[in-house]
Amino acid sequence: MLKFYDIDKEYINYLKTFDKQVPNITYSSNNKFVCGIVLEVNGIKYYAPISHKTDKQQTNLQIFDNGKPISTIKFSFMIPAYNEVLKVKNFKEIAKSDPNYAALLQAEYSYCSSHIKDIQNKALSVYKIGCNKNHRLNYTCCNFKLLESHYLEYKLLNEK
Repeated sequence: MLKFYDIDKEYINYLKTFDKQVPNITYSSNNKFVCGIVLEVNGIKYYAPISHKTDKQQTNLQIFDNGKPISTIKFSFMIPAYNEVLKVKNFKEIAKSDPNYAALLQAEYSYCSSHIKDIQNKALSVYKIGCNKNHRLNYTCCNFKLLESHYLEYKLLNEK
């Protein structure tokens, strides 16, 4: 089942020490959140950020509402994560303080929920681009293999 998550800021900062392509998630209004699970490779679960930018690119998937693009899933910036650094977005709670933002989230989520196969296929396609140093778009992607080699270190460091 696909869900939207807030992701731990310290975890993102940790990953950024290994790969500068890992996106910023802290913004003045609403923080960036992730959609997942978009891909699972060798037991490693991947989550991709949702962006307010709507332009179509080879490494993203546009999200539509009433035929109009409202956001994108940025697969080039997807990251591996584990449950303890993720918190499911609570649309009802958000609606209490920001009903417009909650409505946008719900529209995005509805679209994603009805396009899971497209999301999974695009995630795998972009993962292959990110793992192929010779691909012309490789430079746009996080270094997925590098992140995979470090993502559980954070969990081990925080269990001590």
